[in-house]
Amino acid sequence: MQETDKYRFIFHVARVSGAYMALLIGGAFATGQEAMQFFVGYGPYGFGGLLVCCVLMIYTCWSLMRAGKEQNLRTNEEAFRYFCGKHLGIAMTWYTMVMIVAVYAVMLSGVAATLEQAYGLPIHLGASLMAVFATGTLLLGLQRIIEVLGVIGPVIVILTLVTATASLFDGGFDLEKGFLVGTDLEMLRASDNWLFSGVLYVGLAMPGLAAFLPLVGSTMASEAEINGISLAGPICFIGAMAIVVLALIGNLESVLGAEVPVLVLATEVFPIYGSIFAVVIFLGIYTTVTPLLWTVCRRFFPEDTSRFRILALGLTLVCLLGGNLLPFGQLINWIYPSIGYVGLLFMCCLIYKDIQDLRPQAQ
Repeated sequence: MQETDKYRFIFHVARVSGAYMALLIGGAFATGQEAMQFFVGYGPYGFGGLLVCCVLMIYTCWSLMRAGKEQNLRTNEEAFRYFCGKHLGIAMTWYTMVMIVAVYAVMLSGVAATLEQAYGLPIHLGASLMAVFATGTLLLGLQRIIEVLGVIGPVIVILTLVTATASLFDGGFDLEKGFLVGTDLEMLRASDNWLFSGVLYVGLAMPGLAAFLPLVGSTMASEAEINGISLAGPICFIGAMAIVVLALIGNLESVLGAEVPVLVLATEVFPIYGSIFAVVIFLGIYTTVTPLLWTVCRRFFPEDTSRFRILALGLTLVCLLGGNLLPFGQLINWIYPSIGYVGLLFMCCLIYKDIQDLRPQAQ
């Protein structure tokens, strides 16, 4: 590989890996809520859950992108039908479409609540601001989406990691105490078991990844790119999550019960940073809703058509209405558990399909 080609390869892998992290980050990562509910509540076993999660994410990322390239999967319905069969694949497609739109409404509601709490912006204005940013980026097309998210995703991770890492050296950090009391405290947990919690976290991400990664994989030039992205994206994301989990466990008494745990760390370590942390949450949500909404619109129309743009604007208006009518917490409680279990069903289909594909090679 020539020097120029090597740098181009590294840049492309880094850019798409950044987009992968951006899709997974969302507001829940930046706030620390995902870390608290899926990993922190299990004490030292939470890191076992992270390891399981990392292995599954590497595998699913590789499998989805490889299938996209080999089968030239151009729509999310083609991806679901390839892995799940005709009938279940169609059902999964439509379920995912509905859930993505519902998540878009949830995210708009979350942005509105965050900006209102931080800056006193009216609910309608905060949600509309996110809608303008997300829809504007969406209309630029897939490659521009990857370019934008590939930059913003790592920036959000870095800002969150700066806060978490600084808290490790703060006087109130006590990892041993956090391990001792963490498993006994009353707190929200994703499940009763640390192992299943790690698996469920991957399941929660699967519908969005299954709708996005095969389409990205179809644009890859080589297997080496797929392999590089499949390692870099998940490892960097889980590595970032591990640091956040470590920081939260070491400051468990301070963050327990907080709606935005990382914001508590930010205000303790960098008081002035706490006042701008809402911007980080805004960017985290923006990087999640943009590619998800793109997959819905792309399912029906090519991205460079007027019908694609009309659908994007129409869905945004519907989600603005729904996100402002229902409470943020109620929306999450209704939607997210369902997504996680359906994601586990899809992951089982993915594993079964890959095993089937390996059998002829083994014979």
